[in-house]
Amino acid sequence: MIRLCKNIKTIKPCVNSINNRVTSHGLKVSSSSSSSSSSLFNNNNNNNLDKRSFISSPQTNTTLKPNQTYVFDNQDIFKDIKRGKDRNKLNLKIGDEIHGFKVIKIREVPERQFKTYQFEHIETGAKYLHIDCEDTNNVFSVTFKTIPKDSTGVAHILEHTTLCGSKKYPVRDPFFNMLKRSLNTYMNAWTAPDHTSYPFGTQDPKDYYNLLSVYLDATFFPNLSEQDFRQEGHRLEFEQMENPQSPLKFKGIVFNEMKGALSDPSSFYAEISQQHLYPGTTYSHNSGGEPNDIPSLTYQQLKDFHSNHYHPSNSYFFSYGDLNPINHLKFINDNSLSKFKNNSNNINTTVNKVKRWSESKRIYLKCPPSAMDVNPEKKFKFSISILHKENKDLFESLSLHMLSNLLLRGSNTPMYQALLESGLVLDYSPNTGFDDGLLESSFSVGGIGIKKEDLEKVEKVIIETLEKSSRDGFASDVIESILHQYEFAQKDVSASFGLKLVGSLSSNWIHGGDPVDPLFLNEAIAKLRKELEKGGFFETKIKELLNNPHRLYITMENDENLQKEEQEKELQKLERIKSELTPEQTKEIIEVAKDLQFRQNQIQDVSVLPKINICDIEKQQSKIDHIDTKLSMTNGDGVPLRILDLPTNGISYFRSTIDISSMDPKLKPYVPIFCSLIDEMGAAEFDHKQLDTEINLHIGKFSVSPLITMGHSDLDYTQERIYIKGAALNNNLLKMFSLLQKILLENKWNNPDLLKNLLNQKQASVIEGIPSSGLSYAKILSSSKFSRAAQLSEQWSGLSQVRLINEIVSSNDINSLINKLLAINEFILDRSLMKCLITTEKENISNLENNLSNFLKPFSNKNTPIIVNSLDNANEEITNSSRLNFFPIPATVNYISKTYQAVPYTHVDSAPIQILTKVLSEFLHKEIREKGGAYGGGSSVDSGVISFYSYRDPNLIKTLDAFDQSIQWSLNNKITLENIENAQLSIFSDFDSPESPSNKGVGEWMRDITNEMKQTRRNNLLSITKPKLEEIATKYLFNNQNNYTTVLGSKDNQELNKFTWNNINV
Repeated sequence: MIRLCKNIKTIKPCVNSINNRVTSHGLKVSSSSSSSSSSLFNNNNNNNLDKRSFISSPQTNTTLKPNQTYVFDNQDIFKDIKRGKDRNKLNLKIGDEIHGFKVIKIREVPERQFKTYQFEHIETGAKYLHIDCEDTNNVFSVTFKTIPKDSTGVAHILEHTTLCGSKKYPVRDPFFNMLKRSLNTYMNAWTAPDHTSYPFGTQDPKDYYNLLSVYLDATFFPNLSEQDFRQEGHRLEFEQMENPQSPLKFKGIVFNEMKGALSDPSSFYAEISQQHLYPGTTYSHNSGGEPNDIPSLTYQQLKDFHSNHYHPSNSYFFSYGDLNPINHLKFINDNSLSKFKNNSNNINTTVNKVKRWSESKRIYLKCPPSAMDVNPEKKFKFSISILHKENKDLFESLSLHMLSNLLLRGSNTPMYQALLESGLVLDYSPNTGFDDGLLESSFSVGGIGIKKEDLEKVEKVIIETLEKSSRDGFASDVIESILHQYEFAQKDVSASFGLKLVGSLSSNWIHGGDPVDPLFLNEAIAKLRKELEKGGFFETKIKELLNNPHRLYITMENDENLQKEEQEKELQKLERIKSELTPEQTKEIIEVAKDLQFRQNQIQDVSVLPKINICDIEKQQSKIDHIDTKLSMTNGDGVPLRILDLPTNGISYFRSTIDISSMDPKLKPYVPIFCSLIDEMGAAEFDHKQLDTEINLHIGKFSVSPLITMGHSDLDYTQERIYIKGAALNNNLLKMFSLLQKILLENKWNNPDLLKNLLNQKQASVIEGIPSSGLSYAKILSSSKFSRAAQLSEQWSGLSQVRLINEIVSSNDINSLINKLLAINEFILDRSLMKCLITTEKENISNLENNLSNFLKPFSNKNTPIIVNSLDNANEEITNSSRLNFFPIPATVNYISKTYQAVPYTHVDSAPIQILTKVLSEFLHKEIREKGGAYGGGSSVDSGVISFYSYRDPNLIKTLDAFDQSIQWSLNNKITLENIENAQLSIFSDFDSPESPSNKGVGEWMRDITNEMKQTRRNNLLSITKPKLEEIATKYLFNNQNNYTTVLGSKDNQELNKFTWNNINV
């Protein structure tokens, strides 16, 4: 899966970004964790990612019988382990030899309270880094330097097939099964342009070694069967499997995954930019695979690639946390490395440096169109990319990341003003920014949504802006604002820091750098401050970029016919292949397909895999202590306040919700626009540029967003609110609340030109992101008829919001919008609608309360009633066609969602429904991914709605049939105790996943969920029976006609003709 999260316009980018060139196995990412292969210098500090999916690799039958619950027979070794701050300290010194490894380097990292140990395996040369710390969320990964020499996707397909069974675990899919047999906080695998990583995280020591055993065997001793290669990579198959007269098709999970990924114009642009900037190197190929090239990869080439790259001498082990690494070393040596000899002389994974150009180059290409052609005259993308230096100087990386921020991020930067604020471009190009994720770094800047006649002007403006900045430099307060963000990020405690390090340290390490160097950010910042005192530092850096002749100019034009032409070429290729088939080859294609299907249908015995027992799940719900009080105001009223005393490392976190249930309904559709723009308009004495700097200078995190919460005991009880979050270093609290006051009380909404410009940017960004968010839009729309909360969610976050933005932009009635935004702003300045939460350390509570009290004083107290709104149009007639919604997007795959009504959180059926959806996902994984070739599919329950879903799916009818078949399967005596236990483990790995101090207790506060409710739910989840699940399936799913289906996909899909669809127009 290509994952994009690169917001250049703000200094607060997403930490969950895996690099925009990374293809991921797409497994479980917990709500508090994700991994990032972006640099630590990227200053990423937003960790609100919650993506879970059930997509892994195929499975094979086994006759092995041992019921291997744990990889260690003697569980006494896990008794009385000291954890966290009480862990036993390591007594190692440089030169020590332990379990086949030698200690190479030991370094303290005081700013993180880490102690790092670097080892090298004596026989094979394998590298190992351990970070010893008190974090109980222990992380492991093994990374291989993988250097593809073409775009067949060999590294990516190998990543998939290694996880399809191994020597010790010869089941069809140990990886997917371990998701259900462990309490992992994270499991994944990803393919980057020059390396492949296999990380996991868990808090349980037994689970750690269970997962470690599976991961080691999968990577070093995979089966790599030809059937798995065909399923995961590519194969030829007749549309009707045994009918050679039916059309011939390319199938394969990675093949369809990359079709979906490259249908996204942003992913396509970023990939093309990289390939052309790094000619003659591995980066000039698509490591994920080009759909046109994937079918040329042979099974032998796959095996050879594993042999040449997955050797210990080409491996990089990483562990992090409070568990003793000496045990890790022994386990790794005994189970993997001791079985190898040094083979470094036979492995060449050198990445060549780019042969530098003496003059710039230009390319002109066509790209997939955006999801909507709302600006037909602005269909061009353009960027300038400059190849910089080899990534060995960490100070240089920090300097260029800083420079990128100074030039690009936020409204008070020269490039933003010259390109976006001027209206020349609608948004930055996907490759914009400094990238140090490869052997050699690059700097790019460009835009999307450009008129053809403005292309030359955009190019000229970019160069002139760089030249001007090289002369004028940057204001000191702007520089300090960015440095402050680094300082804040260093202190902000994350529950997933170890996982982020997996990606961020690898890109430097595999090319010979010291992986510990990037952790010393404070040293690099101190050095930077000294350089800044000398003057002219950043000006010199810009001149280096301007004087660099290795410069690539890319012009790309949206072409609505491109995908159709590619499809026609593929069909012609398949017709040619079919016409040349001999009878023997035709028979072979049929037999291979039948053999694969037979294998997929086999019931496998997975008892050979290790498993955490249900008894290992904590029965007692952990409790987060808090104090509920009222913040007294001068006129006698009070604002509800919850106080959380937690170790926040010198940071205070503030949250407030403002109830808007009684707001004029005509204003509510505009709430998301209000929230997204409230900090971009300027406030009080600050214009929008100054405000951007002030926020970054004094506030670590700030956001305003719409918030919908459904009643924990009543689906008809919906809270409609605006949610404000702020966080600052304790010494900046006064300034933070002063700025929040100005933003809320003195906002400068009456600026039509600025507002129009921001709306154009928002429209472009939303439309560009529709293909990559296809499943989200499908789920939201298909859920919207069941409750007021779901309906409002669609209005605020779905295609209805896209439609509203389009209407506002096209009508150009900015004054009417300003009046609505002013009315919303006026409504929320009422503390009778507020409740607040603060999280800080005990000694700072009084200070934070006083600052909060002063912040709230200017707000009025109108005693505005808080009401519960009903579902709009609840009595409207529902027709069959209105239950089937279709929205066309330029993609060759589908995003499908089918939904049913569920129950609220505390309902007695809520827990068994959650278990049932996990059980059904096991069936759907096999049908939709393994057999159907989709990238993923399954079922879930959230906010009172049961969802069946698939994404990057080449099928439509087969998938809809699979949804129905899963329900029937659950009623045919197919559910086993193992299915139930797997579901329980999967749920509790999420339920008990680690949370950062800043996030603890927040969800419970938002939804008024008590510890007693959580304990009751825990008890219910642990007491599920098979008859109960069958009862639930009958009650809520079987023959239930009250369901809704939404599909996002190609309008040319012939399968659409078999239904009558309600076509969605936005």
